[in-house]
Formats: sequence, C-alpha cells, structure tokens
Amino acid sequence: MKHRPLSLRRVLSRGLITIQIAVLVGFTLVAAVPFLLAVSAQQGLDESVVDDIVRSVQRVEDGSFSLEPNSDLQEVVDAYPDFWFIMVDAEGNILRRGNVPAPVNLFPQNLVHVSSANFTDFGDSKSPYAIVRTRNSNIGRLWVMTGGGPAVSFSVVAKAFGNPMFVGLIILLSAATVLTIPPLIRRSLLGVEQVARDAEQIDIGQSDVRLSYERVPVELVPLVRAFNEALDRLDSGIARQRRFLADAAHELRTPIAILQTRLESLPDGADKRQLQRDSARLGGMANELLDLHRLALSPDSFETVDLVDISAQVTADLAPLAIDAGCDIEFVGPETPVNVEGDASALSRAIANLVLNAMSHGGPQVHIRVEVNTDGRVCVSDNGPGVDPEHREEIFWPFHRLSQSPNGAGLGLSLVYDIIKRHGGKVSVATAPQGGALFEISLPITKA
Repeated sequence: MKHRPLSLRRVLSRGLITIQIAVLVGFTLVAAVPFLLAVSAQQGLDESVVDDIVRSVQRVEDGSFSLEPNSDLQEVVDAYPDFWFIMVDAEGNILRRGNVPAPVNLFPQNLVHVSSANFTDFGDSKSPYAIVRTRNSNIGRLWVMTGGGPAVSFSVVAKAFGNPMFVGLIILLSAATVLTIPPLIRRSLLGVEQVARDAEQIDIGQSDVRLSYERVPVELVPLVRAFNEALDRLDSGIARQRRFLADAAHELRTPIAILQTRLESLPDGADKRQLQRDSARLGGMANELLDLHRLALSPDSFETVDLVDISAQVTADLAPLAIDAGCDIEFVGPETPVNVEGDASALSRAIANLVLNAMSHGGPQVHIRVEVNTDGRVCVSDNGPGVDPEHREEIFWPFHRLSQSPNGAGLGLSLVYDIIKRHGGKVSVATAPQGGALFEISLPITKA
C-alpha cells in the first residue's frame, strides 16, 4: 500500500487549528456551568417565559389587553400551577394572570420605572423568585413581572452563547486561526526550503557546497549539521580515492612506457601486435585516470572556446585512425562559431572518447557522424547496433563495460560524463536516425 508523503506543514497547520477550535469549544462548555450557576443564583427563573407572554398578548379596541396563550405559554401554565404574571404598558393598561402577590397589585404602574430586576426572596416559600423584564413588541413597549414559573435551565446558556456578538467573536477567532497559522508555519519553514535548494546545488562539480543554518528551525539544526559533516567525510574520502588513483596512474606510466619500448625491440608478429594493443590499453587507462584527477584539481580554468573548431579538430585528428580501422567519419557544423565557457583540452577529450567509443562498438565499416548545432549541442552518431534503453545509464558508470571487447577500460564514457557535468552541461544517449547510437552533449552557450 502506497502511503502519502508526510507533510510537516500540513500536520502542524491541521494540529494547531484543531487545538485552537477545541480550546474555543472547551472554553464555551466550561464557561457554561459557572454562567448557569450565576444566573440561577441571581434570577432563579427562566426569562424566556416573558417572550412567550408577550407573543400571546393582543390589544383590543379600547386599548386594553387580551390573552391568547400560545403553545409554549400553555405548557408553562399547565406545568406550573403557581405561575403568575402582571403586564403593564406606558399608558397604564394592565393584564394579570394567576395569583399575583399583593405587594405587586398595590402599585403595578410602578413597573414602568424598572427596566430589569431580579427578586430572590419574594416571601413565598414555593416560588420565592420573581423577575421584571421589558420587551418591545408590535403593540408597544411592555413591562412584565412574573413568578412561579420554570427555573433557569441550559436554554439560558444557549441563548446567551447564541448571542450574535458571541457567535461573531467565535467566528472571528476561528477565521483568524485558520488564516494565520498556515502562513506562520510556512514562514517558519522557509529556512528548510532554502536548505533543500542548497542541497540541489551539490554535485560532482560543486562538492564544496554546504547547507546553510540561516533561518533553519532550532530543532532541525542537528540534522543540517549532521548532513554537512557527512558531506565533509564524503569529500575527504573522494579526495583520498582520487589521490590514490592519480598516484597509481602516475606510477604506472613509467613501467608502461618501459614495456612499450621493450615491445618495439621484439620481432614482428601477431603476439607483438597483441602485446602492443594491451600496453596501449594500459596507457590509455592511466591517461584517463590522470585526466579525471586534473579536472578535479582545476575545475575553474575555463575560457571561451569554439565547439565547432574543437569538434572539427578532433574529427580531423581521428580520421586517419578511423580510416585505418575501416570506418567512415564525417563532420557537420555551422559556419559561425558556437562559443561556450570551458576547458578546450577536456572538451576535446570528451568528444574524442565518443568517437573512439563509436569506432570500438559500432562494428565493422561503421559510419560515424560528428555534428555541431548552434544551440550548443554536439552529436556523435553511428549506424552500429546502438545501446539498449535498459543500459543507457549504466554505460556512464566508471569501469562499467557492456561487452568483453579487449579495447577500452570502461572509463571513456565516465570521463565524458564528468567533463560535461563540470561544464554545466548534460550528456545523453538515444537511437540515431540510421539506427545506431546517438550520443548528445548539450552545453550552455556563451551569450554574445
């Protein structure tokens, strides 16, 4: 089963937003209990019954009131036998229901001077609470005093927390959480993105690049430091390996030269020619190892060079060797220069290795074509058997050989890859139009 890649930004954003919303909901629920207790201690009665009373009252023609209890008010009347209320308006009209206490009946007009009041001990042990509330209705402003009805319940809490101002505050806090946390996390991880971009710059041509600690979260600094230390160890190991190969190649050149000199004194024959080919192979291997070492030591010795001139010169130099081997070679290029920044000797070696590779593996009487394009591409193609797609990456590995040909040491194409990589270019292999191998070098051209 394929798992979705873990996104730290997504996990943190989702987690923090969930926590913030949970805190808001928890605060609301926790605050509901003390709020309910406070309201219960202060007023004791559920004031929603006042709204039921006001909705059930109608005004008649003489200005007085008539009561037609709605279903909610009727439920209160049926459930609470001691329920009572008295209602007045600004003109002094009065409406009574139930057993209204005597102190209230003495001066009912005084209710218009009270906007809101709570009575916790009204002298009645059965219903000691009474409340006074003011309501604006379609028949005018009304003052209602009631008692003996339902006590405070969680509906009061729902009404309080359902207030538009409270709901608006919750929405505002939630929106602020959703809108601010992801950008904040994204900004905090900018240093990590910069580290990723720095890591992309590390290759064989820029092995001295190290990841920056700037703007990296403290928790990730040990990881970045460990990665940089690993790069230091790799660079040290690669440097030791290169020195060993260079020293070995340098030391081999002397005995190889002595061997080739002694072979010259042998009488002509098949064995002599075979030994000379073997010694030439050893000498080529040593020279290629030294070329790799030289490129590693001087990666910045670049100057403006003409790909047309280099490719034409390589083709001319190798033409006698190709003709002697029974091969046909041609060069095609523009009349204008194609300038790039690079090492002329190294680029010549890369193009020559591709031509020699075509001569070695293209088969008898192979036709080789060297073509330079104005966009910085150099194509070396042949009409031989080509390279299978499954092996097109392996052929650039050092000492990797697809055939057991006695020619070559498996370093030629690896050297081509390293040279072009250090020049900021790419090398690839495909199928040529004539059916053989097509090696393409692509280099960034110099702007005029």
